[in-house]
Amino acid sequence: MATTKQFHIAPMLDVSTTEFLHFVRILSKRCILWTEMIVDETLWYSQDVDHHLSFSKELSPIICQIGGRTPEYIAKGVEQMEMYGYDEVNLNIDCPSSRVSGKRKFGAILMHDKETAYEVVQAMNENTKEIPISVKTRVGIELEDGEAFDTMDHLIGFIEDLRSRGCYKFYIHARKCVIGGLSPAQNRLVPPLNYPRVYELCNNFPDCEFILNGGIPGLAASKLICKDVGEETNSNCESSIKMQEHVVPCKVCNASNGSCTVPPNITPPNLTGVMLGRAVMDNPSMFWDIDRYFYGEANNPCKNRRQVLEQYCDFLNSIYSRRCCDSEETVTSKIPSPKFQMFVESGGCNICKSYHGEPKYITNPTEINKSTGSKMKITSRVIDRSLRPILGIFFGCRMNKGFRRECDRLSRDKSIRNCGPAFIIKKAISTMPAELLDMPFTKTEDIDNSSLNVFVGPTLDGCQTFP
Repeated sequence: MATTKQFHIAPMLDVSTTEFLHFVRILSKRCILWTEMIVDETLWYSQDVDHHLSFSKELSPIICQIGGRTPEYIAKGVEQMEMYGYDEVNLNIDCPSSRVSGKRKFGAILMHDKETAYEVVQAMNENTKEIPISVKTRVGIELEDGEAFDTMDHLIGFIEDLRSRGCYKFYIHARKCVIGGLSPAQNRLVPPLNYPRVYELCNNFPDCEFILNGGIPGLAASKLICKDVGEETNSNCESSIKMQEHVVPCKVCNASNGSCTVPPNITPPNLTGVMLGRAVMDNPSMFWDIDRYFYGEANNPCKNRRQVLEQYCDFLNSIYSRRCCDSEETVTSKIPSPKFQMFVESGGCNICKSYHGEPKYITNPTEINKSTGSKMKITSRVIDRSLRPILGIFFGCRMNKGFRRECDRLSRDKSIRNCGPAFIIKKAISTMPAELLDMPFTKTEDIDNSSLNVFVGPTLDGCQTFP
């Protein structure tokens, strides 16, 4: 059955690159993608806004996230984002890093510096014409000096004031943020999850939308949390335990850090979606089933890993021209890669002809050997960005570590770098057994969820339990 709920792929620094977004779009045509956070000052001073904001329309639906604290800069930034055609503009009041919330005083620290947050949201609302604005934030904040703003009353007051400035959509990371005392990675694990606080927000603001983020291990848990109106979770936990008994630290959920991850018995109608991030990066194959299992589509875009990897290689070939058959000195370092006149009409060089076919020369073949010499025309950063999205595609399978090691080895092999990232991935694929590449993905309902390596999060029976 089709759903009105939304499945969001969280914005992740140094992860949500163009390559990653296209890779995820191969897995799902329906999920909602997010850019990395773009700092308002970057757009304000940039001489190349196109580099920061341009995107392929096939990535839609896609949300652009902005971070900052200067209303004037934010206003210009959201105007530019709307011009580029994003589906929504989101303000980051979530990032706890020392560079963001510490030194530059935006991100999660705006939960404390509330007046600045209100001014920024008002500037966003006044400078967008048609696309919606939203805020991504947390359920609470603890400052470096130990002062905490981690009550339901504080959160309700914060959301109410943002709402009065024109924001009606909120992405809630269901953990408090600890400024200064914890790293960004620790802030994703140490503070306990508090799902009931998000449900209470839904009840307090029926005219607002809320999307739950934090600790959701996969598609089954996502659907359990985010049922359509009228659907009950049928949770074994909820049949015998009242929601009022779920408080943080939660003795019912029995999580090691006191998290409460109980799904709602009946999903609030304005809990309109879920957001996952690191799970997509670590185990992307789990998300091949988004369109069918979560959205109710008849089929998914791909059926096995070979199809995913081949489509991804085709994409890489379209944005990063191979540099093994040209004499240009320009280095490929960013998208879009310049197009150069090659020495071959078709086929590849002596190294990559097994992939592209035997070369049909336009000029002297010796020129090709010169062009594939010691000069690196494609940066290591391009190779790393291209390979990172696929590293977890064999998660849970035999030879997973072997594939990752082979990708690492090939990425450092300078003799093949000019042949492009797609060729490197093809060589890595060639080391994997055909039966593994062609093995159909497992449907979500057939996965043994008890075997998932999950820190905390809801199980199909309701609460996370530990022995």
